[in-house]
Amino acid sequence: MGIKHLCIGSLALNDTVYADGRTSMADPGGNALYAAVGANIWSNQVGLAAVVGYDWPPEYTHKLEQSAINTWGMVQKNEETLRAWTIYELSGYRRYFSRNTEVVLLTPSPFSSTPLTAEEGAAYSEAARQVHLRNSPLPYELPASLWDVASIHLSPMRLETTLAWIEALQDKPDIFVSLDILPYPLNGNFDQPDLLKLLRRADAFMPSEAEAESLMPGFEAEIFCREMAQRGPKLVVIKQGDHGAALYDRERDAFYQILPYPANVDDLTGAGDSFCGGFAVGYLETGDPWQAALYGTVSASFIIEGFGGLHALQISRTQAEQRLKILQTINQTSR
Repeated sequence: MGIKHLCIGSLALNDTVYADGRTSMADPGGNALYAAVGANIWSNQVGLAAVVGYDWPPEYTHKLEQSAINTWGMVQKNEETLRAWTIYELSGYRRYFSRNTEVVLLTPSPFSSTPLTAEEGAAYSEAARQVHLRNSPLPYELPASLWDVASIHLSPMRLETTLAWIEALQDKPDIFVSLDILPYPLNGNFDQPDLLKLLRRADAFMPSEAEAESLMPGFEAEIFCREMAQRGPKLVVIKQGDHGAALYDRERDAFYQILPYPANVDDLTGAGDSFCGGFAVGYLETGDPWQAALYGTVSASFIIEGFGGLHALQISRTQAEQRLKILQTINQTSR
């Protein structure tokens, strides 16, 4: 069976320290994995495109291959896989620290009272940039067969990498493109040229609250969504964590507030990415953005009930549809 939904971004090894003292080491993660697993809950026609290094455990690839997720887009490099500490605080706040060697060697000590020099800061930033660039796939690395899809989700990558994908998609107007981004501090400059390039090709723009805040400090959800939609995407979604999601449908001129599913939360990592994967499948299946947001919410609800991304490969479509019915009831007043 061919691929219909392709998720592009990163694969990573996550080392996690939870606020209650639990730890979880070298779990499979990365935004492309979570998006693909979120889509796979609804569809058996999902593929992912990402980069892995020599230290990526082959058993993780084997588990993906045993599922319906197509791994032809996985690029192997003789470098370290993207790897980071994730540390949860009691407040729920998460902090991230790179574990890739060249970044670690330049990371300032938390016990030092001496600030970094401009040169040291620049070297640290460039090392982090290079790690992310080499761990993100580029369009020319994608097998030709994987371009024959109905939807592509672009997970957060460095701006120059995302722009390369947007450029490659300019002559493929029949592909539904959903887009998530890293925080870009634009302080309300919505006509910044690179942002406009992204928005003009995106069918659905799907930032988190943090990413929306970086674009429009102190934003109001509906105003933000309308501003973004004026510049290209027909759908704008703000992922709001345990508050659900805000959705604007430009064609219907309709704004919705989507309430979350009451999940048993164990690990919040990957919730937003899995939402995007489920949303893409939902929109292609139903043509209804509101329903698509419910698909995404169901995907996220399963992801956060376990560690890592692979546990949700066991979720059946039947289980997902049971939660979808509950969510439709919870959100019936939002239509």
